[in-house]
Amino acid sequence: MVESRRMILYFPYGTNAPIYYRPIVTYAMMLINLLVFISYTEGTNLFNSFIPEHVEPYMLALGAGLHPVQWFTSNFIHASIFQLFFCMLFLWIFGIIVEGKLGPYKMLPLYLGIGILVCAAKQMLSLGLEPTQTCGALSIVFGLAAICLIWAPENEIDGVLIVFFVFFKAKHLETKISVLVTIFLLIQLLPFFVFGGTLYGTLLYLVGAFTGFIFGIVMLKLKLVDCEHWDILSVWKGENLWTDEERAAIEENKPEAIKHRQERRQKRDNLLTEEIELALTNRTPLPAFIIAQRKEREFADWKLPQPLHLKMIQQLLSDKYGTEAVTAMRQYLQRHKEQAVFVSLMLAQTLISQNKPKAAVKVLDNVPLQELAMEQQSAIQKVRSKAEAMHQKNLEAGIYEMEL
Repeated sequence: MVESRRMILYFPYGTNAPIYYRPIVTYAMMLINLLVFISYTEGTNLFNSFIPEHVEPYMLALGAGLHPVQWFTSNFIHASIFQLFFCMLFLWIFGIIVEGKLGPYKMLPLYLGIGILVCAAKQMLSLGLEPTQTCGALSIVFGLAAICLIWAPENEIDGVLIVFFVFFKAKHLETKISVLVTIFLLIQLLPFFVFGGTLYGTLLYLVGAFTGFIFGIVMLKLKLVDCEHWDILSVWKGENLWTDEERAAIEENKPEAIKHRQERRQKRDNLLTEEIELALTNRTPLPAFIIAQRKEREFADWKLPQPLHLKMIQQLLSDKYGTEAVTAMRQYLQRHKEQAVFVSLMLAQTLISQNKPKAAVKVLDNVPLQELAMEQQSAIQKVRSKAEAMHQKNLEAGIYEMEL
């Protein structure tokens, strides 16, 4: 019969998905499954669906209560060499992708966790139904396939499609993981839609995929895996197409990034201020002034807090460091509005004491007299008159002041 010769097989053999770790756990699980299978078949009945009687208690019993030991053991039992071969084939291709991103230390608990949780869920969902048994690592494979769909949907799997239909034909295929996994999962629904199987039985096989989907999303959100913006969420948002500059700009403008920068800047500013504050506490204003100048050259966005700045000016004047005090007062007027009138008056008086009356007048020209109280206006006018008289006297004596 021609119908008996119809067969389509697919063999995956490689992937272009980034793999950063050697798949030690994946290979180990494949070897363990093979050794377990050999141990109870003893090399016989390899091509028949046969489970020895002494192995049956370790299969997953459905509809017969809860048996926690089976949640672990049933994942390593396979009914035939064909079931084992195809489970291991797809375990290999999906396993190397997942473990290649996670590493062996995270892969082992993930592998066992999917198997145990899926088996537990199956037994719970089957309570009260007609008893039966199942086994195999297929649920874990479904789970890993779903994780690949979440973490690397746009990467491709290389495979060979073999068609037997009177003739034999093999064709190389490069298939996106999103497409292959979708087909892989939809095939499990065929018994229900094509052959009239029970939806319940079909859904039991997809519990593994659902579990893997949850694991994949949670681990992605917790940043336990780095998919380099090629995960399914990033692909949907188009983040995989952003340039490095665009991605950096977006990351910098995120609220958490802004908050982190603010906290880091505040910590830095506190450290820069502490050294100057200590110098002023010890009444050594000149070292405080030198430190402040150096810090402002190194950190353009930093400025000395207003109270410390004013304290430094007063100590510099008190200790007769006139030149440094003038520089500090000019910087104060550029950076602070508090006490600006008071500092302007001190600066003008200091300049007059240094025989720079013209510079003193310029400083006072920037003071908004109309916004001041009468007493302040009077004080400023008195200093201005003194500066103007000194400037006129200097001109008569042939003393010319250099422009600053």
